[in-house]
Amino acid sequence: MENVYDIIVIGGGPAGIGAAFTAAEQKMKVAIVERHSILGGNWTNGYVLSILGVYTYSGKTKIVGGVADKVIERLKSANGTGGKVGNFIPFRPDEMKITLEQMSSDLNIDLFYNSLVTGVETVGNTIKGLKITGKNGTKLIYGKTFIDSSGDADVAHLLSLNTLSGNDKGVHQEATIPFRIGNVNESKVIEFSKNNPNKIAVVITEGRLSRIRILPELVEKAKNEHMLYLPHANAEFLFNTSKAGEFVCNATHVNVTDFSDGNELAKISSDARMQVLSSLNFLVKEIPGFENSYLIDSGSFIGLRETRRAIGEYVLSKNDVLNNAKFYDVIARCGHPIEVHDPDKGVYYIHLNGGDDSWYEIPYRAIVVKGVSNLFVIGRCISSEFEAQASARVTGTAMSMGQAAAFASMLMIKNNISAKEVNITELQALLRNYGALI
Repeated sequence: MENVYDIIVIGGGPAGIGAAFTAAEQKMKVAIVERHSILGGNWTNGYVLSILGVYTYSGKTKIVGGVADKVIERLKSANGTGGKVGNFIPFRPDEMKITLEQMSSDLNIDLFYNSLVTGVETVGNTIKGLKITGKNGTKLIYGKTFIDSSGDADVAHLLSLNTLSGNDKGVHQEATIPFRIGNVNESKVIEFSKNNPNKIAVVITEGRLSRIRILPELVEKAKNEHMLYLPHANAEFLFNTSKAGEFVCNATHVNVTDFSDGNELAKISSDARMQVLSSLNFLVKEIPGFENSYLIDSGSFIGLRETRRAIGEYVLSKNDVLNNAKFYDVIARCGHPIEVHDPDKGVYYIHLNGGDDSWYEIPYRAIVVKGVSNLFVIGRCISSEFEAQASARVTGTAMSMGQAAAFASMLMIKNNISAKEVNITELQALLRNYGALI
């Protein structure tokens, strides 16, 4: 049979590259099936231009290691990031795109771009191959293990397995298109914030402007005077991308009812881009320091925070997150609070009971899809309750899930066993040796 892989990864976002890079480093034959034409997922398509989750929410304690460290170091060498700022690592998108493709090439990973998984071949409860569809039609590729990091639990859905979607009322988190702004005069912004603390707040890190928050008083006034189209938000948040005068703005929000409907996605994307242009004009006219700034670019694909989640051998719960749960089969850590962008309530956070320098653990069972012998699910479609996913979806944690699925796949192939039969102690030893913090 042609195109037989040890591991096939569905989706080349942070979770998927975490799995693929780790597996390929262990000399496994790896393929990534990616619907877009670049790696990085919401980093590079959705313009989530920061790696969040490598540190606790306070930024004091590092809780993620392994493949994330390798990506960050390569990105630094490409001048794509200056490293940690507060609790995250901001970066520039094109340097990230190039870095990920170079790493993929170095590791001899086969990439299937502009391709969707449209069918699954099984024998009993074991997946044997995937039907992938692109411009040249549909073809079969075969593998031994499969890692679904599609964001939408596509493989579980195609297998007609039960999945979770939205909250208990079926409502999804709002979606966003961030945008990048150039030529911001940082000293003017800082001076304006000193004289107008009720309108704008800033964070200065190592003498540089790192974060800007346009506060509700100014945003609501502009909206009421029809100077700003931002229907689902009352503040604007910006952070520096690691280059002087360059910031990414995360403000736009749109409601999502059916994430699988292309026509709906077109309409909400258009709405979000209207918000981008309006927000830029507002900043230029109202905030000193932005008067000569300009739009560099925006996300090419709308950033979806939550869509469909697979059901695993364990479903991570809201209580697990808030109570800093620890598990015997831990494979990753997360310290991010529950962060929900709710269409009715707005953005709300629920912090971990242990405080902002604490974390909870993610169990191996939550990435093992129930009812299938050789399928993992990682990233934002992890087996989890709605509010638990609103914490665990951060990209540093997603990469940790990916490296765990890669090492588990290696053990499955080596010992000819199912995902449920993987020896947890052996898996955890491999992870620690690789640099994982568990």
